[in-house]
Parts: sequence; C-alpha cells; structure tokens
Amino acid sequence: MKHFFHILTICCILLSSCAIQHQVEPKRYDTLSQKANVSLEFDQHKYILGSTIQLWRNELIILSIQPMKGIEMVRIEATPDSILLVDKLNRRYTTLPYDFLGKQLVPEPSFKLLQQFITTPTKQQKKEKNKQEFTINQHRIAIECTFLQREYNTLDTPRRINLKKYKQVSLREIIPL
Repeated sequence: MKHFFHILTICCILLSSCAIQHQVEPKRYDTLSQKANVSLEFDQHKYILGSTIQLWRNELIILSIQPMKGIEMVRIEATPDSILLVDKLNRRYTTLPYDFLGKQLVPEPSFKLLQQFITTPTKQQKKEKNKQEFTINQHRIAIECTFLQREYNTLDTPRRINLKKYKQVSLREIIPL
C-alpha cells in the first residue's frame, strides 16, 4: 500500500496530457468540472484510478483522486504559482513551486500546460486515448486518461482545502524517491 501511494502521488503531480470525449465547447466559459479515468504506469506496475477535476480559468485547478468511489485519498490544488499536494490518508501536505518540479521532471510541468490539457477538446467524436510519459530519477511514468463527463460554468467560488488538520512536510516525506 505504501508503494502504491507513492506512485499515485507522483503520477498525480504529472498529469499533463489526456484525451476527452467530443463535446460542444462553449465559446467562453469560466469554470469546468469533469470526471476522468486515469491509468498510471510506474515502471512495470499499472493502476487505474477514478478522479474528478475542477477548473476556475487562470486561477485554480483541483484534482481529486478517488481510487474507491467517493473516498478522496489525494488532492492536488494547482495555482499559477505552485502546486499544493495533500495526502489525505496520512493527513499531511506539501507545496511545490513549478520551478522545483521542472528540475525533477522531464518534460517540465506548468499551470498553463495543465489548464490547456483540461480545456482542449478533441475534434473527433470517438474516445481517444493519449499517453504522456515522464521521467523522474530514472523511473518511467506513463499516464493515459479518458474524460467521461464534462460540465461548463456550473461551479461556484473555489473551495480550497482547510489545512488546519494537516501537517506540513517535505516532498521527500510524502514521496521517498
């Protein structure tokens, strides 16, 4: 379970390129909510996870990983400046600036890249599956996504996580790579 959580946490940070079902995208929208199935490969291990993604354009992206229906284990809040990684299972969190992640990962993640991946619809009507690969400390990580449901302009004010009951730790305490 410990190994699974570490892999899950690494892969959640790395989401950057996935496919979606064709839907008519409004000309202008400020919020987006969607459900997704995420397949993660870490070296030779493969995991399939359910997740929800909420986006407030140019402000906040919330990724909630729910391996079991309705039970959030990992939450990631991405802003234009940094990523907040919350290990809800062990009640701890860390904040990571994008320049730190760029030194660790190939290719380099950014808020713009994450927002573009979430808001770019495919032009085909059938489901596509795109695969993005990353490298971290000589480990190969592949992410394959399929977005299942998408809703525009249905979200209210962002509900950021209250960190009072969580302990701030270093990234190495959450992901010992």
